[in-house]
Amino acid sequence: QLFHGLRTTAPSSPATNEKRVGLAPKGVEEMRKCMRGRHSYTLACAVSICLASLFARARSPPPPCSLPAWPGEEVVSSWEHHGSRERCFCAYAALAAHAQPGTPRLRELEESCPRWADFVSLDGGHSATMVHASGAFAVALGSTSGNASERKYGYVPDWAADLGSGYGEDCDVSRDPRCEAVGAHVLSLPRRLYVADCCSRPDAARGDATVVAARRPGPQPGPSLADLIASDAASACGLLQDLVAGGLRQVRRLDAFGSCAAENEEPTAASGCLAQCFHVVPDVWYLHLHTTAGAKDIRAAQPYNAGLGPSFNASEASDPATAFGRYNACVCEPRAWAAAGRGRGSCPEARPSDAAYPAEAAHALCRNVAGASGVDPRLCHACRPPASTYLNPRPARSRGVFDV
Repeated sequence: QLFHGLRTTAPSSPATNEKRVGLAPKGVEEMRKCMRGRHSYTLACAVSICLASLFARARSPPPPCSLPAWPGEEVVSSWEHHGSRERCFCAYAALAAHAQPGTPRLRELEESCPRWADFVSLDGGHSATMVHASGAFAVALGSTSGNASERKYGYVPDWAADLGSGYGEDCDVSRDPRCEAVGAHVLSLPRRLYVADCCSRPDAARGDATVVAARRPGPQPGPSLADLIASDAASACGLLQDLVAGGLRQVRRLDAFGSCAAENEEPTAASGCLAQCFHVVPDVWYLHLHTTAGAKDIRAAQPYNAGLGPSFNASEASDPATAFGRYNACVCEPRAWAAAGRGRGSCPEARPSDAAYPAEAAHALCRNVAGASGVDPRLCHACRPPASTYLNPRPARSRGVFDV
């Protein structure tokens, strides 16, 4: 792959290749020697670049994440892929919304996440990224515009979502020469404090004996959102509102979508709904909210935990470690989910495009996470929008949040 990348890019433009393959500085030096003709332009040249880069990386580990509550290197390196995905998330969180190439922040991003251009760049690593600050506490990964020349939709690919080019695939110009995604998939991350996941509470005493939060394998990564709700609900509410709002801003035609509210209702073009969810058992140990709307297709929930809405995997209905098959904690959940934990089954009354939605959504999501993790949902009153009436009792056909 490295050799192919060298052969298909003009020798006069090495910077694009440096970012594409994520070379360490020593590897970049070797690449430039090749470009200047000091080595024969052969497979041997590519091998020398690769070896130089690998040895340089072995001597120079990536800089640690500077976020408060980030765990030690022993914990991070024990994660899958040696924590590379979590390191990248931390690096994205540190990146300003419109950082320019050559700035210290972009150089730090290169050091912490060598392949950043493959995931959050819209122009091959030059200046356009899909990293956007959201309020004081969050950052969103996604963009309403893509770039066909770079084969980018502007959204984060996901194994569960087909945005027009197949599950987990980015832009395919042979299918859509304009490279415009069918729907949207955005990730929102905390940017002021490291939070590991939504719902783990391995050492907490639970008020509801039927609720057991997700069990973390191996060393404990750090505080969860549930921990933050229990210790500082006001801060959790501020974070949740910024996570929610950050995802919404990057969804095209937002006013076309309501909330996915029925069990197994997925955020597809056919359903016409939007979902904002955490995975109860995450694939990356860095809290991230999925905002998905209008996708061409979403993988079915069974027999995998694949959906991006209020999905139910009946094969895990008796497993408390996966929230009894309700493996996503979402902004809007079916009322029947209240049986799986006090607080669950909450849903905002406002539509995602309404001004009232972010505050209502933060409150509902707080309650649903509390219900999935055994935290007292009454703590989420700190998120309650001022002068709100949507918590008041109403006829059964309404879908607002209710106190329980």
